[in-house]
Amino acid sequence: MKNKEIILTYIATILLLSLVFFGTLLVYDPLKLFHNKGKYKNYIQDNMREQAAGIINNWDFDSIILGTSMLENTSAKETSKILEGNFVNISISGGSWYERKFLLDYALRNKEVKKVLYSLDYLGATPKGGSGKYKISNWNYLYDDNPFNDFSAYINDKYLKCLFSINSKKHCMGRKILNLDRPNSWYKSKSHLVRYGGLDNWFKAKDNSQIKGAFNQILRSTKAIKLGHVIIGDDYSNSQKVKKSENYINKNLLNSVKKNIKTEFIFILPPYSRIKYAIWAQYNKRRFELYKTSLKYIVLKSRTYKNLKVYGWGTEAFVDNIANYKDLRHYEYKINSWMLKAIKNKKGLLTEKNIDNYLNMITKKALNFNLIDIGDKIENFLYTNGK
Repeated sequence: MKNKEIILTYIATILLLSLVFFGTLLVYDPLKLFHNKGKYKNYIQDNMREQAAGIINNWDFDSIILGTSMLENTSAKETSKILEGNFVNISISGGSWYERKFLLDYALRNKEVKKVLYSLDYLGATPKGGSGKYKISNWNYLYDDNPFNDFSAYINDKYLKCLFSINSKKHCMGRKILNLDRPNSWYKSKSHLVRYGGLDNWFKAKDNSQIKGAFNQILRSTKAIKLGHVIIGDDYSNSQKVKKSENYINKNLLNSVKKNIKTEFIFILPPYSRIKYAIWAQYNKRRFELYKTSLKYIVLKSRTYKNLKVYGWGTEAFVDNIANYKDLRHYEYKINSWMLKAIKNKKGLLTEKNIDNYLNMITKKALNFNLIDIGDKIENFLYTNGK
């Protein structure tokens, strides 16, 4: 009898502690997975791969912005006004199409999504894995149909410490926001702002990791071009890569378009700096051909899927001006607004009728860009000032 009492007491204690533990989590719910009420309802976490689940579960919206850092500065409020809808921005930094598919399909299953604004980053590439702190297995379970395993998001050092902390609740609950206009925007950050304005500002920021990466890409490319060591590739390897790219596009993008005919999908090509296109066209020709082939594949599919529109602005003059970029890809936030107005006016809409002309134009502009001159200036600067 005594042993039975001990066992029952043990079980009761475990149940009571579990009730307190999970009850406390439900009250605070830092990721807003179960509700967005209470004292900390206006606080969100920085990791949008995790946070987006709570936004989808408990915020009111009918349209989404789902890009990478290329769309993080896009205002949901402005998008709602220009493109008509009630948008939220759940873009994830560096998010591959494979990663974003978890968020996209979850939103489509749980909301009546009218419009999806989606950036076609990494076109032609087929990345599936996460990196570093964004390991996919750490967050993808939040987007399945089992709400009970969502508690797993809190079983870690960060949230367990927060659970028993009294003085750091605001830190544990995340950043305070007024709304979900652009929750992960970076356009006001001084470390980014100082790099716009031209090559001289890149030189001043030579120790920045993104600038170092840009310089390395440019110098590696120009050195190879001068030596005649450009990447061409052969038809066999290219055809294999094309097939792999098409499969990746179908699985991670077009299947969602096909299954959700009432949802309007707006795919945009982030207008990278002309330098980026020039590196591909003049040095890594295999990569550029794969980019163009993959783009044409998607555009031609928009003929079949009437709920799909594709936009590209690689022919615009602002792409040539390095002053608009803080590295090879990231543009000023004003260009995010410009793109919305362009979509509204159907400027840059790519169709089966104009896609070949568009590809020819961006190829010509990329080949005509004086990449060698940029490389020489960078090399002279680094040689004079030291790396």
